[in-house]
Amino acid sequence: MRDMLTGLYNQRAFFEYLRREISNAERYRESLVLCYLDLNGFKAINDKKGHQEGDSVLIATGKIINKTMREGDLPCRYGGDEFALILPRSTLEEADAFAKRLMKNFRVPDMQGVNFSMGIAAMGPDEFVDYEKLLSAADKEMYAAKAKTKKRRGFYISSVYLKP
Repeated sequence: MRDMLTGLYNQRAFFEYLRREISNAERYRESLVLCYLDLNGFKAINDKKGHQEGDSVLIATGKIINKTMREGDLPCRYGGDEFALILPRSTLEEADAFAKRLMKNFRVPDMQGVNFSMGIAAMGPDEFVDYEKLLSAADKEMYAAKAKTKKRRGFYISSVYLKP
């Protein structure tokens, strides 16, 4: 259930929790947000400084994510340098505020200049999609944000509210 390196939930736990949280959101007519983030500049750390340095960045990322999230939120390492963050009972506006806090907390020496691109997908309290569509939408938004890093380095966020 836990990623050995970061201490966050692993991908297996992510899918279990995501299905459960979607079911709860539908049942109680609540909003739900999924944030999908990918580290920018991480590959260069691994290539130039080695995987041990890369691991230290992943460990720092896990700590920053845990420090930034609310109790009841579900931080997961999806794989490699990708993270999926489940925010139950949250809106796009609250997810945006969370993303800004996360950006602020990322500006520390432990991150070695690494930043992130984030895709945010929200649904509810009235309309819902299944977990595959929610994940696909968050991933698509992350790639839209990541495309902006080709022109200029930095933090980028793209979001969408889903309807069936």
